[in-house]
Amino acid sequence: MDDRKHSWCVLEELNHGTSGMEGEGNFVSNLDDEMKEILAEFMVVVVQFEELVEVGRKYLIRFQQALEVLQHPSIYESSELVRSIIKANKTKRINAYVEAGCINAFNNTNNVSHLNTSLGDLRDFLTQAKIIIDKLESLVDKAGNALIMNQSSEQVVASQKLDAADCASYIAVIYSMLKQDYTMQNNIVSSLNFTTSNGELESYCLMWMLRPFINDGVIHQALRYTSIR
Repeated sequence: MDDRKHSWCVLEELNHGTSGMEGEGNFVSNLDDEMKEILAEFMVVVVQFEELVEVGRKYLIRFQQALEVLQHPSIYESSELVRSIIKANKTKRINAYVEAGCINAFNNTNNVSHLNTSLGDLRDFLTQAKIIIDKLESLVDKAGNALIMNQSSEQVVASQKLDAADCASYIAVIYSMLKQDYTMQNNIVSSLNFTTSNGELESYCLMWMLRPFINDGVIHQALRYTSIR
């Protein structure tokens, strides 16, 4: 099932279950409290994802910096002036540098090591992020099940219907945003290699930072709603 359709099923269940019901007086229902508890649990996991995304962004920047150094032209190729100085001063050290292809082998080895480490860290990030996304999905299902179990109850008063609807809306919308954000990050990491251009990496870093699928206002509202700081 499409992820956005999966998220919105929570709202559909709520609308179906509460349509045509009338409640008043001393009716008692746990739906409102249950949905608030699910939302609070959901937002704790959302905060974990937000923190993890920032860690992943640092890994991506580290990869970009190491690859930029590796792809940087050798000093011999940097200018005519440098080439003329090297040709005019053929010391043993200079000759060894030229024979090595104008590349510092030690620095290159270090950079390759940094690149491999950064790639490994980014892949670990994806693994941890997927675990969190799966937790969020299970809470989406939990909210949907809570609504289904209460859909035929006549003990749900009007104010509680509204609170449950608010919780369901936050869960559905935020899950959809984070799933799309994770998909973007997965696509970025999957495309990285030693030949990725600096221009591509700059775009990836920018998208990772801007997070175009995320509406911070909605997340902050949900955090205030559940009193999570």
